[in-house]
Amino acid sequence: MKRTITVLCKSLPPIVAAGLLISACGGGSGLTGASSAVQTGSESAAQNNQSTATAPSTEVAPAAAAAAGTSAETKSGVSAAAPRTAKKIEVTTPKGAAVVTPAGAKTAADPVTQPADQQAYAAKGGATDIGVSKDAIKLGSVSMHGLALGNVLVLPVVRGNLASTSVINDRGGVLGRRLTITDCDDGPGEVSRAKSCIKKLAGEDHIFSLITAIDWATASIHDDLKQFHLPYIGAWAYSQTEWQDPFMFPTHMSMIHEAMAGAHWAANVIKPRTYGLVCLTSPEMQLACDEVTKIMNASGAKLVKRSDLSISEVSMSATVLSMRAANPEHIIHYVINPATMVKFMIEARQQGYYPPKGISGNHLAAEVLGSLFGEWPAGRYWTNTTYKMWGPELMAAMNKYTPGNRGMNHHIVQAGYVAVNIFAQAAKEVGPNLTRDRLRAQLGNGTVWKADASLDQRFAYTGPERYGSNWSHDYGQGREFMYKYTSAHTVANPDGSPSGFEPDPNEFVINTWK
Repeated sequence: MKRTITVLCKSLPPIVAAGLLISACGGGSGLTGASSAVQTGSESAAQNNQSTATAPSTEVAPAAAAAAGTSAETKSGVSAAAPRTAKKIEVTTPKGAAVVTPAGAKTAADPVTQPADQQAYAAKGGATDIGVSKDAIKLGSVSMHGLALGNVLVLPVVRGNLASTSVINDRGGVLGRRLTITDCDDGPGEVSRAKSCIKKLAGEDHIFSLITAIDWATASIHDDLKQFHLPYIGAWAYSQTEWQDPFMFPTHMSMIHEAMAGAHWAANVIKPRTYGLVCLTSPEMQLACDEVTKIMNASGAKLVKRSDLSISEVSMSATVLSMRAANPEHIIHYVINPATMVKFMIEARQQGYYPPKGISGNHLAAEVLGSLFGEWPAGRYWTNTTYKMWGPELMAAMNKYTPGNRGMNHHIVQAGYVAVNIFAQAAKEVGPNLTRDRLRAQLGNGTVWKADASLDQRFAYTGPERYGSNWSHDYGQGREFMYKYTSAHTVANPDGSPSGFEPDPNEFVINTWK
């Protein structure tokens, strides 16, 4: 049975979330049905689709560009607005890059509408593929609402995606087609339930593509995407295989690459003589920690303690005690699960322990972090993240269309925002004859897809980015940003700039290769 998510749903206060996390409960968000249908946006405004004069560069206004418009409530609880000004997302094809257009997909320099495309569109009455009609494109997501802290980690992504699609819809949608999202709850990220969600989204809800979500099962759905011929735009790249899957187009650095970048930063900036590791027992996090070990050992640092923990670890008391005994100068964590490190920080504070050169790790760039960490790690904790924090356009969109996200935005919300914009731009470039094959070809034709300048990230979905060790040092698989946690006041400033996080003064832009 479907249930409609209200985008303006009331979030639990951060202190309640902290209690949920500490208890490590597996309770869901209350969305226990197989799927939740979400219709977003309002009646379309005039479509603004301008191409730049110089090929092969194309620009398109991001979803947040209309956030300053006049608010209006829709039935789904999403506000709608007509745009005023538009600071644009830039989409470029690198000079000299080969642009391949299999299945008839156009390059970014081509006109949006060709006669053959319009004829195909007209012949099919606008229903050019599954999930596409003349006035709508159906997207879907699979989210683990049953994750501990799901209310502050998972729901903000669902709401953030809705906010992004709503602004696009307010600007006329994608060539007149409005975007809708159906979210499916797979509990705590169980593989079997994720597969059932995909089967339902593809077979019953008839979605065209998946969009960004937080889910442990993303490394286990490759066969399902192939079976249903289903693209996944904005995968969160928990697994390296998400970058390698031709049906997936991540908008986040893979965990292994994040570990490489974080380790190089630690070797360059912290320069510890000894270090400890806190690692999740999942295969991907084990590989990430192995990469940290290679880089740190090569720098001359000595590993004195490695703690491998399950995701269901209840207490971190023994882990903190073991680190105290080993006495590393610096601790590096790659656990992806925020609950693990929050419990570690609470236990460390209770024991009066902290390594002399601090702690660093990934996946904790979140507005809510201050209410969970408190002041104990302030000034001596660092987290690496794919995007700059937080972006005025993104935050304007979130504040206008989903005020329930206030104080709960995080880096996967950013990944979803960028994914929705990339999807919209690529679909426009394909033209009215939108099909899954043509969309995938457009995404992978050599175009470099850029977030707006405030987020400062770009992605390409070519062979070098997906496979091997020859990825670009300038794209999202090669560079990230390191932030220092400076205070417990981590809710973003009104202008969208970070509070409680500061760019690391020694090495802000970090790399996977040096």
